[in-house]
Amino acid sequence: MMECESATTIVIFGASGDLTWRKLVPALYNNFKKGRLLECAHIVGFARRPLTDDSFRARLREGTAQFSEETFDPATWEEFARLIFYFQGNLDVPGDFPKLEAFLQTLEHKPDSGMPPGRQDADRLYYLATAPEHYATVVGALGAAGMASQGPCWRRVVIETPFGRDLNSARALNQALHAVFDES
Repeated sequence: MMECESATTIVIFGASGDLTWRKLVPALYNNFKKGRLLECAHIVGFARRPLTDDSFRARLREGTAQFSEETFDPATWEEFARLIFYFQGNLDVPGDFPKLEAFLQTLEHKPDSGMPPGRQDADRLYYLATAPEHYATVVGALGAAGMASQGPCWRRVVIETPFGRDLNSARALNQALHAVFDES
């Protein structure tokens, strides 16, 4: 499989929650500050709350300033914040996933998107910062919307723990993941 030429979109499901605000975005910010997100073109939050890009960025800035107080720099935040976008959607509404895909395609194909010239797609990392009961639903919706298909660019999913409530539920979740995503 041919790899994309240095453009990655990170999509965070459950983006208006505490995990994203206190842990995930401060960690991404600190990695950006250290030069470790050079391939990241976009960070897209997906959640139900009626937010705009600007209100989402402002909320995340507040969390990053609070939980990365020692490393927070307003000028670096402004540079990092240009990567952040928001998409209002519901995890339980399958029709929101094709809309998200259209949004991502539009974002990734803008002339100033960070995508290398001539690229038709971006690598994607889907981060599930949701309650565990939503994992299989989100993965299934990604598959149904064609958002997990490996082409010239990779697709990955990151799942927060716990991975199931017990051995049987962990096996069921593993089976749901493998039905959509190739483990390779």
